[in-house]
Amino acid sequence: MSSQGKGPNHVILYVRAGWDGEGYGACPFSQRFYMVLDLKAKGAALTYDIITVNTARPPPEFRKFANTLPVLKHGDEVIMDTEEIQKYLDTHFPQPDLRYTNKNAHTACVDVFSKFSFFIKNVSHTPDLLLKELSMLNSYLSSSDHKFLCGDELTSLDCNVLPKLQHIRVASKAFKDFDIPSSFTALWRYLGNAYNNDTFRKTCPSDQEIVHHWSEKKETTPLPEAKQKFYTVEASPRFSLTVPTEINGH
Repeated sequence: MSSQGKGPNHVILYVRAGWDGEGYGACPFSQRFYMVLDLKAKGAALTYDIITVNTARPPPEFRKFANTLPVLKHGDEVIMDTEEIQKYLDTHFPQPDLRYTNKNAHTACVDVFSKFSFFIKNVSHTPDLLLKELSMLNSYLSSSDHKFLCGDELTSLDCNVLPKLQHIRVASKAFKDFDIPSSFTALWRYLGNAYNNDTFRKTCPSDQEIVHHWSEKKETTPLPEAKQKFYTVEASPRFSLTVPTEINGH
């Protein structure tokens, strides 16, 4: 997960490790900046390394400068706050420009993940609030001819939202038998465009890692035994990167 070259434009992103304490985990905030770095690297703005950190046993050198994840390190600069990481990258590595000004796009997806968290952690006992937010996002996407939220290229908003949508898709199915409705065709097309994007595919955690991520949270209802076997981390990694067949061809 590293790139060649360690010059002044080299950065390190420390991300949450997966179930084995070593592999790439399923933190959506980590994937957000992994995507941003990959897009910046494609534009030759920087080179980067991704280093996984076992939160149960963080290495001493990591504990010297950070106590949370994800963390961006650039030379002697260490940035831990997610919005500060985004600002730092936009300021120091401005090209390609991933910033966006579309307030409607931002509003359409700002509450989706919080309503999913309520649902998956049993604060909400029905998917109604999540469905309402997904419907708003689908309506916004229906009004646009673009591939992504703000145009035909990924922006930092997509890097924030797409990892969360993948968690919504995989974890809601695993823990709640909830599927994003196939009637949300614009939302599925948006996901399909992400699945065809090599940066998203490269940075996407496996279904098993996503399920493990949510299994670790005490508010989440434990999986029944059959699903525990289906999502076992010992199996070959599986990735839900297809859209419902009825969406294809539209």
